[in-house]
Parts: sequence; structure tokens; C-alpha cells
Amino acid sequence: MDISQFKGLLGAGGARPNQFLVTLTFPQFVGFNVSDKNLLVTGAALPASNVNPTVLQYRGREVKLAGERIFDPWTITIVNDTEFSLRRPFETWMNGLNNLETNTGILRPRDYQMDITVEHLDRNGNTLQTYKLFDAFPINMSEIALQYGQNDVVEEFTVTFQYQHYTTDDGASSLLAAALNTLGLA
Repeated sequence: MDISQFKGLLGAGGARPNQFLVTLTFPQFVGFNVSDKNLLVTGAALPASNVNPTVLQYRGREVKLAGERIFDPWTITIVNDTEFSLRRPFETWMNGLNNLETNTGILRPRDYQMDITVEHLDRNGNTLQTYKLFDAFPINMSEIALQYGQNDVVEEFTVTFQYQHYTTDDGASSLLAAALNTLGLA
């Protein structure tokens, strides 16, 4: 393979990790509209997942079969502005899950779980791939370290979510459904 073939495989120059948009939605009880605040999300990842094997023993050997899919927690990095415009809503959301003072929380998942969308963009802002995380809720919000020696730095914090599953817009879900239907499994 020569360099021109390699460059041809990159399509329009290859996907860039700094081209993305995360669209957050908050539960109604938080009382916050994020609109343009999504731009404060400066770091994210495309979601990971694993299929754990089911292991059977047969005459001293392990036989591995496909098991259940597990979705890893998902984390974003947020720039903290002077209004704490995303920090405060996340504090409220997490307080709704488990109140700081009373140790009580909202019981119905539909009242605290929200869908989140991650779009991987090209250099012109067009969407290359969309991932939708279903029924997400925050499980961790990092500290913000305060120090006299921190000059010329804008505060950042991370929020980690748990979610039920994700889908993509690449047509894989519809292809899988068609394959399962063909096999009589749908």
C-alpha cells in the first residue's frame, strides 16, 4: 500500500476527536434549560460496551459463548463558568437522586433518567455519527480544586453517567433487526 492509498482510506481527512457535540437534557425537577450551555462540554467519548463471555466447562476445557452486554459508565468534561450554569443543575440532579440532608430521593426512574446525544462531527460541523444514550443519570461529579497557584486556568469538572444502553444512527440497529427477522428470532 502506498501513501495515496492510505490517504484515500481516510475519506475526508479522517475523523477528528475535537469535533463533537454533546446534547444534555435535564429532568423536569431540575428546572433548567441548557440550550447553548452544551458548548461548555469540552470533553466526551464515544460510549464503550463489552459482551461478557459465558463460560462452560467441558472435560477440563473452557467453552466460551457470548453472554450479556455491559455498558461502561460514560464521562464528560465541563468548563465551569462564573454562573456555575452546568455545575448547579448537576448538583440539583444528583440531590434529587439522593438528598444530601434527608438521604431520600426520587423513586420513579422516568423522573430522573434522561437521554443524552453525542454527535461526532466533521470539520465542517456535519454529523458523521450519532450516539444516543438512553435513561442516563449522573453517578459521579468530580471536585473542582481551588488553589492560589492556579493562574491562567479555567476550572473544569467531570460528570460520570450510568445508562441502560445506546444506539447509533449508522443503520446497524435496523440491519440487526432485519437479520434477526430473517432468522425468525425477531
